Amino acid sequence: MEPKSPSKSKIQITGLSYKPRSRQFVIITLSIILILGVIGGYLFFKDRFFLSENMSTYFTVVLDCGSTGSRVNVYEWMIRNGSKVYGTLPLLLRIYPDNANKSNGCRYHCMQTEPGLHNFVNNVFGVRGSIQPLIRYAEQRVPLEKRASTPIFVLATAGMRRLVAKNANRVLAEVENVVKEHGFLYNKNWIRVLSGKEEAYYGWVALNYKTGVLESSSKKIPTLGLLDLGGSSLQVVAEMDASTKDKHALRSKIGTFEHDIVAYSLPAFGLNEAFDRTIVMLSRTRAKRESVGGVFEIRHPCLGSGFVKNYTFVVSRNSSNRVHEEKNELNPVFLVGEPNWEKCGIIARAAAINSSNSESSHQLYNSNCIGLFSYGGNKKLNLTKNLHAVSRYHALSGFFAVYNALNLSRRANLTTMWEMGQNLCSGQKRINGQDCFRLPYLISLIENALCLSDVEIIFGPGDITWTLGASLIETEFLWLHSGKSRNGVLFLKDSITVIPSTLVTFVLLLFLMIIVYSCQVKLPMLGRKNVVAKTSYFCPKCQPN
Repeated sequence: MEPKSPSKSKIQITGLSYKPRSRQFVIITLSIILILGVIGGYLFFKDRFFLSENMSTYFTVVLDCGSTGSRVNVYEWMIRNGSKVYGTLPLLLRIYPDNANKSNGCRYHCMQTEPGLHNFVNNVFGVRGSIQPLIRYAEQRVPLEKRASTPIFVLATAGMRRLVAKNANRVLAEVENVVKEHGFLYNKNWIRVLSGKEEAYYGWVALNYKTGVLESSSKKIPTLGLLDLGGSSLQVVAEMDASTKDKHALRSKIGTFEHDIVAYSLPAFGLNEAFDRTIVMLSRTRAKRESVGGVFEIRHPCLGSGFVKNYTFVVSRNSSNRVHEEKNELNPVFLVGEPNWEKCGIIARAAAINSSNSESSHQLYNSNCIGLFSYGGNKKLNLTKNLHAVSRYHALSGFFAVYNALNLSRRANLTTMWEMGQNLCSGQKRINGQDCFRLPYLISLIENALCLSDVEIIFGPGDITWTLGASLIETEFLWLHSGKSRNGVLFLKDSITVIPSTLVTFVLLLFLMIIVYSCQVKLPMLGRKNVVAKTSYFCPKCQPN
């Protein structure tokens, strides 16, 4: 029998003529569409369900033990691709508590214990009651499996700086006893009293990191200046010209670029100590009179009508930067509110420039820029030349607290603030606490003491504190030196479970092979002319009727 010509050859399947090329074209087209769909889905959902194989997350816990109270912040970070390169900073994912979340009614100091830690010398139960609730709060935010690798820092500020070394060490030893009862990673060096310059620098880092200034890798962006007001001290930080010489200057290398900054930490310029100074000034005037039991009655022009309170304040007898408690004198007085806005402005200005009395401040009342005297009042500090190198400042902590309490605009100018204060405090209505002192005091700090009335001042945001900067700097070895040790402690990063791209590619190829096999698509082979399709149970659409 004469063989049939290949051109006449057709595949007979249950009585139907079928061309292999048409069937292969349909299958290949469907396969390409499927692959593109899977790849598109992967690219769309990878940020939601997958992370790069080089990424990992970690937590840090920082306790801020200030003069008015102790607070806790829990930070969750992500180490990004290439973060072992010095210029790449980790990505901040979450902060607990979320002070910026207005829905929960909390915008400032959301988790705090009072009073300050320095009040618990030789008081074991006081230290425990102050620290333990904060650590328990952190435990609720850090997953159990990550606690052993999560460092905890307990860093004290101005309140503890006032103590002599032996008493400060006693308190810190009790703090360590509490910390080591919990499952966090800790080191004795992480429980300490910060210097004023450290606190100021950490605040500057926090501000410029959170606002994205330090993230630039191609162009150096002008940094923001910092005004950070606590209960006992004031921190002022600004970037300056590299050629300027100042004993408060330091060079910072965080992110891509180096920065020459000046960091001032001014003790006794915090809100509480400034108010105590006004009482000292008033006690030297005729406003003082002796009452029953030898307790002095002080009529204060910055307190609302009807305000009465027994008040104990501290008079320091030391003019150095480190105030020793043995040289302090406790003075009980009976405070009575006697509102007078003009007198309040004068005494607030005297406290802001650290004048020894309100009369000398009144003589300079028409001068906007006065400057300030160092703690003890024996030396005038000239900060203006360095501070004016920055055109925009953010006023945090105590500045933000007053702004928040009085519902001021974030960009309120000093004139608007003064007018609002006058409207609130000139009348006889009762005002909350010391707000009518704090507002003119803040205005005088900015305008008269620091001479920054001609630069832009923004109050807040409330979720930026120096603890964020401490978390970045203190744990730098976690994201720069993974697996290396510091202070004798070895750190191991907890990698997130991920699906690498090579695995995704393998799965796609395997899936394509299954389709090809199930549909019986055979690749052309040398010497093979006819391809006979068999019945397929996996690809019913490819089957003829």
